[in-house]
Amino acid sequence: MKRIRKTHPPREFLEWLQENEGLDCSYAALQGKEAHTVLKNHLLREQGFLCAYTGVSISEEDSHIEHIKPQSVCRTLPNPGKTYLEDVEYRNMVACFPQDGGDISHGYGAPIKGGWWNEEQFVSPCQEDCERRFIYGWRGKVSPSQENDTAANTTIDILELNANRLRDRRYRAIVGFFGFSRKHKTKELSQREAKALLTIIGKPNSTGKLQEFCFVFEQLLPKYIK
Repeated sequence: MKRIRKTHPPREFLEWLQENEGLDCSYAALQGKEAHTVLKNHLLREQGFLCAYTGVSISEEDSHIEHIKPQSVCRTLPNPGKTYLEDVEYRNMVACFPQDGGDISHGYGAPIKGGWWNEEQFVSPCQEDCERRFIYGWRGKVSPSQENDTAANTTIDILELNANRLRDRRYRAIVGFFGFSRKHKTKELSQREAKALLTIIGKPNSTGKLQEFCFVFEQLLPKYIK
């Protein structure tokens, strides 16, 4: 899981909130509006085009806006002078794979989480320490960094982060990144290359995109460097 550093909401989204204050200011009303499209693209850029939960590469076409706290349990909160709706709270929204947030066919991620919610037992990608809560193995498996971290364990289970398809995808990415594949006779990553990559792997490229599973490589590179 890559930590998401939330920035400021896009202007179009804030203007929509202001225009609809006192009217229907729900997420359902936002969908289909230009402000929704702008918001989604803003979230994608904010995350380096990585799924907030799984770290797979995403685009506008294969992602949806996910509510960390599900819409089904979002509340209307009183705020001085206006009504505050949790389902349009900017910090509660991230971009996730796949396009259809209800498509459970992939077997992992946001659709599998569905309407489940327990704030104390879920590690949010917006939490400052989220990257340190998980550890990745060379075979693509993810585990809690601390055995007794029940929230990390629960998060892995709820998101099915070790589902075969996702775990295999991580493993293939690791093999490709480090050049371990005998089948394809790839060149193994040199120590010099590994040291250079360690300084840049967690940074977006010129188009603002992060490498898929870059946070996994960030963990494994120091172990690889002798």
